[in-house]
Amino acid sequence: MRVIITGASGLIGTSLALRLLDEGHEVFGVDKSPNPWTERVPVRLEDLRQADEARVAAWGRGDVVVHLAARAKVHESVEHPANALDNYTITHHTLEYCRATGTPVIYGSSRETYGEQQTVPVPEDAVRIEEAASPYAAAKLADEALIRAYERCYSVPFIIFRFSNVYGRYDDLARNGRFVPLLCDRIPRGEPITIFGRDKTYDFTYIDDAIDGVVLGIQKLVSQTASVSGHAINLGYGEGTTLLEAALLVAQAAGVEPKITIGEKRTGEIGKYVADLTKARTLLGYAPKFPASRGIPLAYQWWREWHGPLGAPKADAAA
Repeated sequence: MRVIITGASGLIGTSLALRLLDEGHEVFGVDKSPNPWTERVPVRLEDLRQADEARVAAWGRGDVVVHLAARAKVHESVEHPANALDNYTITHHTLEYCRATGTPVIYGSSRETYGEQQTVPVPEDAVRIEEAASPYAAAKLADEALIRAYERCYSVPFIIFRFSNVYGRYDDLARNGRFVPLLCDRIPRGEPITIFGRDKTYDFTYIDDAIDGVVLGIQKLVSQTASVSGHAINLGYGEGTTLLEAALLVAQAAGVEPKITIGEKRTGEIGKYVADLTKARTLLGYAPKFPASRGIPLAYQWWREWHGPLGAPKADAAA
Protein backbone atom coordinates (compact mmCIF):
# COMPACT_ATOMS: atom_id res chain seq x y z
CA MET A 1 0.00 0.00 0.00
CA ARG A 2 1.24 3.51 -0.84
CA VAL A 3 0.20 6.17 1.67
CA ILE A 4 0.58 9.91 1.02
CA ILE A 5 0.90 11.91 4.25
CA THR A 6 0.64 15.70 4.32
CA GLY A 7 2.22 17.20 7.41
CA ALA A 8 4.67 14.29 7.39
CA SER A 9 7.27 16.12 9.49
CA GLY A 10 4.96 16.72 12.44
CA LEU A 11 4.06 14.81 15.58
CA ILE A 12 1.37 12.54 14.13
CA GLY A 13 2.80 12.46 10.60
CA THR A 14 6.23 11.24 11.70
CA SER A 15 4.92 8.49 13.97
CA LEU A 16 2.38 7.37 11.38
CA ALA A 17 4.98 7.24 8.61
CA LEU A 18 7.39 5.18 10.73
CA ARG A 19 4.63 2.76 11.74
CA LEU A 20 3.61 2.25 8.10
CA LEU A 21 7.21 1.82 6.96
CA ASP A 22 7.79 -0.76 9.69
CA GLU A 23 4.74 -2.65 8.42
CA GLY A 24 6.16 -2.74 4.89
CA HIS A 25 4.10 -0.01 3.26
CA GLU A 26 5.37 2.76 1.00
CA VAL A 27 5.14 6.31 2.36
CA PHE A 28 5.27 9.57 0.42
CA GLY A 29 5.47 12.55 2.77
CA VAL A 30 4.63 16.17 2.01
CA ASP A 31 5.54 19.06 4.31
CA LYS A 32 6.77 22.64 4.06
CA SER A 33 9.65 21.72 6.40
CA PRO A 34 12.16 18.85 6.43
CA ASN A 35 11.59 16.12 8.99
CA PRO A 36 13.78 17.00 12.02
CA TRP A 37 13.41 13.61 13.70
CA THR A 38 14.41 10.96 11.18
CA GLU A 39 15.79 10.45 7.69
CA ARG A 40 13.61 7.39 7.17
CA VAL A 41 10.54 9.40 6.16
CA PRO A 42 10.75 10.63 2.54
CA VAL A 43 9.44 14.21 2.43
CA ARG A 44 8.67 16.36 -0.59
CA LEU A 45 9.10 19.98 0.49
CA GLU A 46 5.96 21.78 -0.62
CA ASP A 47 3.91 24.68 0.72
CA LEU A 48 0.33 23.50 0.31
CA ARG A 49 -0.95 27.06 0.60
CA GLN A 50 0.26 27.50 -2.97
CA ALA A 51 -1.62 26.11 -5.96
CA ASP A 52 0.38 23.60 -8.00
CA GLU A 53 -1.09 22.18 -11.19
CA ALA A 54 1.74 19.63 -11.37
CA ARG A 55 0.85 18.16 -7.96
CA VAL A 56 -0.78 15.04 -9.40
CA ALA A 57 2.33 14.13 -11.33
CA ALA A 58 4.66 15.04 -8.47
CA TRP A 59 2.81 13.03 -5.85
CA GLY A 60 2.11 10.05 -8.08
CA ARG A 61 -0.61 7.56 -7.26
CA GLY A 62 -1.52 6.58 -3.72
CA ASP A 63 -3.98 4.21 -2.09
CA VAL A 64 -4.97 6.85 0.45
CA VAL A 65 -4.05 10.40 1.51
CA VAL A 66 -3.74 11.14 5.23
CA HIS A 67 -4.13 14.90 5.42
CA LEU A 68 -2.54 16.26 8.60
CA ALA A 69 -0.95 19.50 7.38
CA ALA A 70 -2.25 22.56 9.23
CA ARG A 71 -1.35 25.63 11.25
CA ALA A 72 -2.42 24.22 14.59
CA LYS A 73 -2.09 26.91 17.26
CA VAL A 74 -5.59 27.85 18.39
CA HIS A 75 -4.70 31.05 20.23
CA GLU A 76 -2.53 32.24 17.33
CA SER A 77 -5.56 31.96 15.06
CA VAL A 78 -7.28 34.50 17.31
CA GLU A 79 -4.32 36.87 17.01
CA HIS A 80 -3.78 36.13 13.30
CA PRO A 81 -7.07 34.95 11.74
CA ALA A 82 -5.44 34.61 8.32
CA ASN A 83 -4.01 31.35 9.69
CA ALA A 84 -7.51 29.90 9.46
CA LEU A 85 -7.71 30.79 5.78
CA ASP A 86 -4.37 29.06 5.27
CA ASN A 87 -5.78 25.85 6.73
CA TYR A 88 -8.82 25.96 4.45
CA THR A 89 -6.60 26.60 1.42
CA ILE A 90 -4.27 23.72 2.35
CA THR A 91 -7.23 21.34 2.57
CA HIS A 92 -8.70 22.58 -0.71
CA HIS A 93 -5.44 21.96 -2.58
CA THR A 94 -5.10 18.48 -1.04
CA LEU A 95 -8.67 17.60 -2.01
CA GLU A 96 -8.00 18.71 -5.57
CA TYR A 97 -5.34 16.01 -5.78
CA CYS A 98 -7.83 13.47 -4.39
CA ARG A 99 -10.48 14.57 -6.89
CA ALA A 100 -8.09 14.31 -9.83
CA THR A 101 -6.87 10.85 -8.84
CA GLY A 102 -9.94 9.38 -7.12
CA THR A 103 -7.89 8.82 -3.95
CA PRO A 104 -9.63 8.37 -0.57
CA VAL A 105 -8.68 10.87 2.13
CA ILE A 106 -8.35 10.69 5.90
CA TYR A 107 -8.57 14.15 7.42
CA GLY A 108 -7.08 15.19 10.75
CA SER A 109 -9.70 17.38 12.37
CA SER A 110 -9.94 18.48 15.99
CA ARG A 111 -12.04 18.46 19.14
CA GLU A 112 -12.09 22.26 18.65
CA THR A 113 -14.98 21.70 16.24
CA TYR A 114 -17.27 21.00 19.22
CA GLY A 115 -16.76 24.30 20.97
CA GLU A 116 -17.83 24.53 24.60
CA GLN A 117 -20.08 21.59 25.45
CA GLN A 118 -22.21 21.42 28.58
CA THR A 119 -21.78 17.67 29.10
CA VAL A 120 -19.07 15.10 28.46
CA PRO A 121 -18.21 12.72 26.91
CA VAL A 122 -18.95 14.43 23.60
CA PRO A 123 -20.36 12.37 20.69
CA GLU A 124 -19.65 13.15 17.04
CA ASP A 125 -23.14 14.54 16.35
CA ALA A 126 -22.58 17.38 18.87
CA VAL A 127 -20.84 19.56 16.27
CA ARG A 128 -22.57 22.92 15.68
CA ILE A 129 -21.20 25.73 13.53
CA GLU A 130 -22.46 28.31 16.02
CA GLU A 131 -20.17 26.82 18.69
CA ALA A 132 -16.94 27.69 16.84
CA ALA A 133 -14.80 29.38 19.52
CA SER A 134 -11.88 30.49 17.32
CA PRO A 135 -10.94 31.04 13.68
CA TYR A 136 -9.01 27.76 13.90
CA ALA A 137 -12.16 25.91 14.93
CA ALA A 138 -14.17 27.64 12.20
CA ALA A 139 -11.60 26.56 9.59
CA LYS A 140 -11.75 22.95 10.80
CA LEU A 141 -15.54 23.03 10.50
CA ALA A 142 -15.23 24.49 7.01
CA ASP A 143 -12.69 21.84 6.05
CA GLU A 144 -15.06 19.10 7.20
CA ALA A 145 -17.86 20.62 5.14
CA LEU A 146 -15.61 20.87 2.08
CA ILE A 147 -14.58 17.23 2.41
CA ARG A 148 -18.22 16.18 2.55
CA ALA A 149 -18.94 18.27 -0.55
CA TYR A 150 -16.10 16.55 -2.42
CA GLU A 151 -17.60 13.19 -1.51
CA ARG A 152 -21.05 14.22 -2.76
CA CYS A 153 -19.88 15.97 -5.91
CA TYR A 154 -16.82 13.92 -6.89
CA SER A 155 -17.24 10.60 -5.00
CA VAL A 156 -14.08 11.06 -2.92
CA PRO A 157 -14.28 8.57 0.00
CA PHE A 158 -13.22 9.96 3.38
CA ILE A 159 -12.88 9.52 7.12
CA ILE A 160 -12.64 12.52 9.42
CA PHE A 161 -10.72 11.93 12.65
CA ARG A 162 -11.28 14.46 15.42
CA PHE A 163 -8.08 14.34 17.46
CA SER A 164 -7.83 15.52 21.05
CA ASN A 165 -4.59 16.93 22.48
CA VAL A 166 -2.26 14.37 20.94
CA TYR A 167 1.16 14.28 22.66
CA GLY A 168 4.29 12.15 22.82
CA ARG A 169 7.51 11.61 20.89
CA TYR A 170 8.41 13.73 17.84
CA ASP A 171 6.80 16.83 19.32
CA ASP A 172 8.58 20.12 19.90
CA LEU A 173 8.09 23.73 20.89
CA ALA A 174 9.28 25.45 17.73
CA ARG A 175 6.60 24.18 15.33
CA ASN A 176 3.48 24.12 17.50
CA GLY A 177 4.34 25.00 21.09
CA ARG A 178 1.99 22.38 22.53
CA PHE A 179 1.36 22.05 26.23
CA VAL A 180 3.07 18.76 27.13
CA PRO A 181 6.41 19.64 25.44
CA LEU A 182 6.29 23.01 27.17
CA LEU A 183 5.90 21.24 30.52
CA CYS A 184 8.71 18.80 29.74
CA ASP A 185 11.01 21.68 28.86
CA ARG A 186 10.19 24.19 31.58
CA ILE A 187 9.35 22.24 34.72
CA PRO A 188 12.70 20.40 35.07
CA ARG A 189 14.47 23.77 34.71
CA GLY A 190 12.52 25.16 37.64
CA GLU A 191 11.02 27.81 35.36
CA PRO A 192 7.48 29.12 35.92
CA ILE A 193 4.47 27.90 33.99
CA THR A 194 1.23 29.81 33.53
CA ILE A 195 -1.92 27.69 33.15
CA PHE A 196 -4.80 29.68 31.71
CA GLY A 197 -7.80 28.12 33.45
CA ARG A 198 -7.57 26.18 36.72
CA ASP A 199 -10.30 23.71 35.74
CA LYS A 200 -9.49 23.48 32.04
CA THR A 201 -9.83 19.78 31.23
CA TYR A 202 -8.95 17.93 28.05
CA ASP A 203 -8.79 14.38 26.75
CA PHE A 204 -5.04 13.93 26.35
CA THR A 205 -4.23 11.30 23.70
CA TYR A 206 -0.87 9.53 23.69
CA ILE A 207 0.68 9.28 20.24
CA ASP A 208 0.55 5.47 20.06
CA ASP A 209 -3.21 5.48 20.66
CA ALA A 210 -3.71 8.14 17.97
CA ILE A 211 -1.63 6.17 15.47
CA ASP A 212 -3.47 2.94 16.28
CA GLY A 213 -6.72 4.70 15.40
CA VAL A 214 -5.42 6.18 12.14
CA VAL A 215 -3.93 2.86 10.99
CA LEU A 216 -7.23 1.11 11.69
CA GLY A 217 -8.96 3.82 9.65
CA ILE A 218 -6.54 3.41 6.74
CA GLN A 219 -7.09 -0.33 6.68
CA LYS A 220 -10.87 0.03 6.72
CA LEU A 221 -11.05 2.87 4.19
CA VAL A 222 -8.83 1.06 1.68
CA SER A 223 -10.26 -2.43 2.05
CA GLN A 224 -13.84 -1.87 3.26
CA THR A 225 -14.62 1.62 1.98
CA ALA A 226 -18.39 1.44 2.27
CA SER A 227 -18.28 0.49 5.96
CA VAL A 228 -16.47 3.64 7.12
CA SER A 229 -16.55 6.27 4.36
CA GLY A 230 -18.50 9.39 5.27
CA HIS A 231 -17.92 9.13 9.02
CA ALA A 232 -16.42 11.60 11.48
CA ILE A 233 -14.81 9.69 14.36
CA ASN A 234 -13.42 10.85 17.69
CA LEU A 235 -9.93 9.68 18.65
CA GLY A 236 -8.94 10.20 22.27
CA TYR A 237 -8.45 8.22 25.45
CA GLY A 238 -11.93 8.87 26.80
CA GLU A 239 -10.97 10.46 30.13
CA GLY A 240 -10.45 14.08 31.15
CA THR A 241 -7.24 15.42 32.69
CA THR A 242 -6.88 18.99 33.90
CA LEU A 243 -3.88 20.98 32.71
CA LEU A 244 -2.81 21.27 36.33
CA GLU A 245 -2.90 17.48 36.73
CA ALA A 246 -0.81 17.11 33.56
CA ALA A 247 1.76 19.56 34.92
CA LEU A 248 1.96 17.66 38.20
CA LEU A 249 2.52 14.39 36.32
CA VAL A 250 5.52 15.92 34.56
CA ALA A 251 6.84 17.35 37.82
CA GLN A 252 6.53 13.95 39.47
CA ALA A 253 8.38 12.27 36.59
CA ALA A 254 11.10 14.93 36.79
CA GLY A 255 11.32 14.76 40.57
CA VAL A 256 10.86 18.51 41.07
CA GLU A 257 8.41 20.93 42.65
CA PRO A 258 6.72 22.89 39.83
CA LYS A 259 6.28 26.67 39.81
CA ILE A 260 2.73 27.13 38.52
CA THR A 261 0.66 30.28 38.14
CA ILE A 262 -3.06 30.09 37.34
CA GLY A 263 -4.49 32.66 34.93
CA GLU A 264 -7.84 33.24 33.26
CA LYS A 265 -8.90 31.15 30.26
CA ARG A 266 -7.98 32.97 27.05
CA THR A 267 -10.27 34.04 24.23
CA GLY A 268 -10.92 31.25 21.74
CA GLU A 269 -10.14 28.38 24.13
CA ILE A 270 -12.67 25.87 25.36
CA GLY A 271 -12.75 24.79 29.00
CA LYS A 272 -13.61 21.09 28.93
CA TYR A 273 -13.64 18.21 26.48
CA VAL A 274 -13.72 14.42 26.79
CA ALA A 275 -14.29 12.24 23.72
CA ASP A 276 -17.11 9.75 23.36
CA LEU A 277 -15.30 6.78 21.77
CA THR A 278 -18.33 4.62 21.03
CA LYS A 279 -18.08 5.14 17.28
CA ALA A 280 -14.31 4.49 17.13
CA ARG A 281 -14.72 1.29 19.14
CA THR A 282 -17.66 0.08 17.04
CA LEU A 283 -16.47 0.97 13.53
CA LEU A 284 -12.73 0.45 13.94
CA GLY A 285 -12.19 -1.74 16.98
CA TYR A 286 -10.25 1.13 18.56
CA ALA A 287 -9.00 0.38 22.09
CA PRO A 288 -6.74 3.09 23.59
CA LYS A 289 -4.18 1.90 26.13
CA PHE A 290 -2.54 5.02 27.53
CA PRO A 291 -4.26 7.13 30.19
CA ALA A 292 -2.49 10.41 30.94
CA SER A 293 -1.04 8.86 34.09
CA ARG A 294 0.86 6.41 31.88
CA GLY A 295 1.40 8.41 28.70
CA ILE A 296 2.67 11.70 30.12
CA PRO A 297 5.57 10.08 32.01
CA LEU A 298 6.48 8.24 28.78
CA ALA A 299 6.41 11.54 26.90
CA TYR A 300 8.68 13.08 29.51
CA GLN A 301 11.08 10.13 29.30
CA TRP A 302 11.32 10.52 25.50
CA TRP A 303 11.85 14.28 25.87
CA ARG A 304 14.79 13.79 28.23
CA GLU A 305 16.32 11.11 26.02
CA TRP A 306 16.01 13.26 22.90
CA HIS A 307 16.92 16.69 24.26
CA GLY A 308 19.27 15.76 27.08
CA PRO A 309 19.33 17.31 30.55
CA LEU A 310 18.78 20.91 29.46
CA GLY A 311 15.82 20.30 27.14
CA ALA A 312 14.88 22.32 24.08
CA PRO A 313 15.22 26.07 23.43
CA LYS A 314 12.85 28.23 25.43
CA ALA A 315 9.36 29.11 24.18
CA ASP A 316 6.48 31.11 25.58
CA ALA A 317 5.71 29.63 29.01
CA ALA A 318 1.93 29.61 28.80
CA ALA A 319 -0.73 26.98 28.31
